[in-house]
Amino acid sequence: MKTHLLTQGNPQKTGQLAGLLYLLIAFTGFFSIAYVPSVIMGKTATQTMLNLQANQTLFLSGVTLDILVCFLELVLTSLLYQIFSKVHKTQAMIATVARFTMIFIMAINLLVYLTPLLLLKNTAMQKMFTSEETAALVQLLFDVHEYGILMWGFFFGLHLVLMGLLVIRSVQHPTWIGYLLFIGSFGYILEAFNKICFGNPTIPGYVAMGLLAVVVVGELSFAIWLLVKGIKTEKTAHQPRLALR
Repeated sequence: MKTHLLTQGNPQKTGQLAGLLYLLIAFTGFFSIAYVPSVIMGKTATQTMLNLQANQTLFLSGVTLDILVCFLELVLTSLLYQIFSKVHKTQAMIATVARFTMIFIMAINLLVYLTPLLLLKNTAMQKMFTSEETAALVQLLFDVHEYGILMWGFFFGLHLVLMGLLVIRSVQHPTWIGYLLFIGSFGYILEAFNKICFGNPTIPGYVAMGLLAVVVVGELSFAIWLLVKGIKTEKTAHQPRLALR
């Protein structure tokens, strides 16, 4: 509500704030989703458990940043609806619900992510399992967390499908960014189905990686465009493109 009050009279600042949040989420998410797991996850379950024990501060720092990302996502999603409801209200609403669903899954998935550390700190639980059994349980919980990432990625992909269409229809942003978002969005969807439902065969995996590379370029371009250009005037914002081009 406070963000809305600060930006509702200034579309330029609304767009710039959205762009800033996009970039903050991107850089923060890279640390918590990419870097931290690269340090924690080992080649074996035992190595993963030992890495977690040795890097608890780093792990908790990643969790803290994940919580921050969830909050920033809530604000950004609200701003994106504020921007694109002027282009097509129904599509903007569906895109918003998809992204809110993503945020909900991210929050629940954090509980799964924290459980291995809680397990290692619980002396009573330690007495119930051997070291090998504890390591296997820790690895299983991290594997469940990975599937949670795929689940929220699926809903994020759905969000980007609609966001790409909205950007294409809008006169506020370059059409090519919309096409990058739309085409690349299927990378998240394909990756989720490929790993969860189909056992991660090689060829679809490579296709998903290629599409994800496309969407990364699209998202970064979109964020930078918003940060630099903001949003055009209210009068211009109500003039959607008549055709997708």
